[in-house]
Order: sequence, then C-alpha cells, then structure tokens
Amino acid sequence: MTTISAVDTAKLILAKLKSDDEMAEYTSRLKLLKLLYYVQGYHLAMFGTPIFDEKIEAWLHGPVVPEVWKWAINYGDEQMQSEALDKKQIDGLGLHPQQIKLVEEVLEIYNKYSAYGLRDKTHTEMPWLAAYEKDKNNEITKDSLKDFFAPLVEK
Repeated sequence: MTTISAVDTAKLILAKLKSDDEMAEYTSRLKLLKLLYYVQGYHLAMFGTPIFDEKIEAWLHGPVVPEVWKWAINYGDEQMQSEALDKKQIDGLGLHPQQIKLVEEVLEIYNKYSAYGLRDKTHTEMPWLAAYEKDKNNEITKDSLKDFFAPLVEK
C-alpha cells in the first residue's frame, strides 16, 4: 500500500467530503484532525501499514497530527476547503483503490459527528486515553491504533 503525507491525506479527506453532496459542509480544523486519526487507525487495522508516517499526538482536545495542525492554522476553516485535491491530484497520489474506498467508508461513519462529538468520542478510546498526559503531547503509537481498530474492522 502507498504511504502519502499527512497533509495530503487531509486534503484527500477534504476532497471526499466536498465531492459527496450528503457530506458537503465545511470541515473545521478540529474535525479534520479527528477524521485523520480515524482514517489512520482503520488503515493500520485493514492493511497493516500507515496511510501517512507522521505521528499522531494526544492533545487536550484529542488526537492531533502536528504537521497538519501547522498547515491548517494558516487557513480559516472555510478557506481550508479550497485546499481539497481535485481528481487529477488524487490520482497523482498513487493510492490503491482500496485505500480510497477505506477513506470514503471512514468518512461515511464518522463525518456525521460534530467536531466536538468526535473530540469526545476519541476521549473514550484507548489510544488517546493511554497516551494523554496534560501538557505532554505524547505520541499515540501506530501499534496502539492498530490494536484498537483491528476488532472494529473484524465486525
């Protein structure tokens, strides 16, 4: 399976949300960061490899990919939507069709939650619970994500 950058994964998520009329709405930075966590977790569980190599950290408001947070902070939530990839750019990522399908399926499940709904949900899940310490920004390991999401994939 192909690995891409976390920022490209975020732009892919924005593109998929933008292209689906039922899911079309602007996505906040907070929500995007939580959706990245779910995409990474399911990707690790399904394929045994990450979709992006950057680490996810346990911050106060849930899982955060620092590189995506730094990228997204340059945009307002609505402006960030303009960074969504187009079809040609998505094709240029070189992802396997199963990887694209996984992203779409994760979004179908989790996009229905609000940003704070996702934040609260991640706060009940073992990867964040095991890693979080106030003001530490500890890494949520890929192994902890894989272990947590594997049983969800098997259902």
